[in-house]
Amino acid sequence: MAGRLAYPRPQDIVRGGLGDLVSSTATERDKVQPAESRAARRGLRAISLPVWILLGALAGILAGVVFGDRATIVQPLGSAYAMMLQVAVYPYLLCSLLSGLGRLTPDMARRLLRASWGVYLFMWSVTLGSIWLLARAIPEPPLPSVLTPETALVQAPFLDLLIPANLFDALGRNYVPAVVVFAIVYGVAIQKVGNKSALFEILQALQVASVTIWGWIVRLAPVGVFALFAAAAGTIEPDRLGGLLLYIGLFLAGTLLLAFVVLPAALAAVVPVGHREILKELRPAFVLAVVTTLSVVALPFVQKAAERIAAQSGCPEGEERKDVIGASLSLSYVLAQLGNYFIYLMMLYAAYAYKERLTAAQELLLPFWTVLSGLGSPTATVDGVMFLGNWLRLPSGVLDLFLETWTVTRYGQVVLSVMGFGFATILVPLVYFRRLRLRRPQALSGGAVSIAFILLAVAAGTVLRPLLLPQPSNAFLSLTLDPALARSVKVTLLRSRPADAPAGPAAEARSLSEIQASGVLRVGYNPNIIPFSYWNDRGELVGYDISFAYKLAHDLNVRLELIPFEWQRLARDLAGGRFDVAMAGIYETDDRLQTLTISRSYYQSPVALIVPSGRAHEFLDRASIMAMPDLRLAVFDDPVLLPMLRRLFPTAAIEIVPDYSVLPAIADRIDGAIWTLQQAGAWAAAHPGFTAVAPADMGSPIMFAYLMPPGSQAFRRYLDQWLELKDADGFRAAQIDYWIRQQPRAAHPPRWNLLDVLLAAARRR
Repeated sequence: MAGRLAYPRPQDIVRGGLGDLVSSTATERDKVQPAESRAARRGLRAISLPVWILLGALAGILAGVVFGDRATIVQPLGSAYAMMLQVAVYPYLLCSLLSGLGRLTPDMARRLLRASWGVYLFMWSVTLGSIWLLARAIPEPPLPSVLTPETALVQAPFLDLLIPANLFDALGRNYVPAVVVFAIVYGVAIQKVGNKSALFEILQALQVASVTIWGWIVRLAPVGVFALFAAAAGTIEPDRLGGLLLYIGLFLAGTLLLAFVVLPAALAAVVPVGHREILKELRPAFVLAVVTTLSVVALPFVQKAAERIAAQSGCPEGEERKDVIGASLSLSYVLAQLGNYFIYLMMLYAAYAYKERLTAAQELLLPFWTVLSGLGSPTATVDGVMFLGNWLRLPSGVLDLFLETWTVTRYGQVVLSVMGFGFATILVPLVYFRRLRLRRPQALSGGAVSIAFILLAVAAGTVLRPLLLPQPSNAFLSLTLDPALARSVKVTLLRSRPADAPAGPAAEARSLSEIQASGVLRVGYNPNIIPFSYWNDRGELVGYDISFAYKLAHDLNVRLELIPFEWQRLARDLAGGRFDVAMAGIYETDDRLQTLTISRSYYQSPVALIVPSGRAHEFLDRASIMAMPDLRLAVFDDPVLLPMLRRLFPTAAIEIVPDYSVLPAIADRIDGAIWTLQQAGAWAAAHPGFTAVAPADMGSPIMFAYLMPPGSQAFRRYLDQWLELKDADGFRAAQIDYWIRQQPRAAHPPRWNLLDVLLAAARRR
């Protein structure tokens, strides 16, 4: 019966530097335990950790499917696991860089730098370039529907992210690149320090402690993975599953192609060993790394392969070759973790998933930050994801998204990192001793095959994309009235404006007692004021103000009658007593204050412009807009917006339109259209290619209020007090969260789960 391989202890991995311990570790690994020892480990103890992790993931998915939203009760366990993974990242990263660089003599460091910089630059470029190509199969995030001067600001200056003026501040802010730069600078400086053995003992002790801590945490991985998968499977909407499958597929395709096709082909073009022989030399390293999901255990086999290929290439025997290979191996563990750089793909997918389009500067700098954030062990990518997510202003959930998929993607990550170790450790000594020989036929054929496979993966992802990803839709159009509120009120909805009655004396405003005595509350609405009053994709009249109309009728215990109005006739309709109150995103103006009865303001929004998304950054301040030549702005014939536009932009040519549904058709002849930010943002979300911009220096925000006929002071006092109560009891906050911020209702229906299905079936029996 075959024996079980003995894995190296954490102490062995870091004691004396990675290069110095390889031979002893390899000797231990080549030993085979007797069959009796293997038989003694039968049962649960014989199950390997990767299998436990897989079982934890499957159990989490099953729990999420069975219990649905209830599975979120275990989410804190997953969050705790994610936080523990970060505990030892920075100590290990700092110690490994300080120790690996500090052990070199200045002369060897200079020679190694000359020999290795091209190798590492080639690996990084090929890896990041392949990721960029693979990401072409991921759709671009939509252009932003809302832009303000605040959101356009850059978060942190470039130098603060790169140069650690204060190391502790950089650690606190999770600036991974600054921490890496600090370690590299000090590691090089330590090379010139004498009598540093005590320092290296301390660094080695911290490395051992860090690896030991990870060993403890890894034992908890099945529980952490169970919690993460249970919470994800219990709450994730079905339309997100396709996106995750696309990301995982691209991740695995990219890492496996780079590990087994692209990089071995590049090696075979300059060393006297063929593609198959290279993979054969590294096969034990790949197998053990996959079994343990630890890239570090592959180092002994990588060194053996590098020594054999160096000998075949004619590198001179002796201590210098041994030192160069050992130093290259040590540095490769920090600098050649190529699988870590697939957090670049993670960020590009997360930007799509969270609908955050990257700026040109972010797209340009992201590969650079990825390289600095991916240095160190595979576990260091946890902090890298946090840093890059914060830098790109992605939601904090990006870390959970990474960890949920890491159970699968970690295998590709580790395999590619092992190939990175092999590539650097084999190639750097050949460059150092000038034994590289370019074989043109192998280079051309290997390059062609590599490009063909990468493009094939991109094409496959692009073809599958329509099947896996949902078509983008306007979230506002899917919103509905609260079913419990809608059921509590009897409603008569008029879709067209009734004909005018014959001219006569103006009707008097109805008092509160008259409204209750009639049993009907008449509310005026305009259906073109998203998100306050509009038709959803089911043809239902919905919106923030419509919800308030339902709630007001419910609290008055009367039937609700919804009557449409046109903006030009609103004052006339109110004066004629056509309805008791108008509720449709109506602005508070001086004219209305003097001629009508108006409630207290219940919402406010800054003035904004609807502009083409490609030009949105040109409209961030009013002075820049006014300086535009031949400025032309549109507005519908509104008694508030039209005078406001003339006051704010007196030199602009104005085009009056019936409503903003015509903007896409006239976009080629206007620069923008004026509205409030809230309404413009909702409109832009429904019309891709347009963005609502709130320029600076536009004056006070516009206030919204409800209008009543003249002489409705008593009803107004009741309405104001009622609005205060709705503010106090949380109804207003709930409507803002749902209609304005598009957050799910607190009492939203639970997602489908097997337990509810079984309970419902049992109740029917």
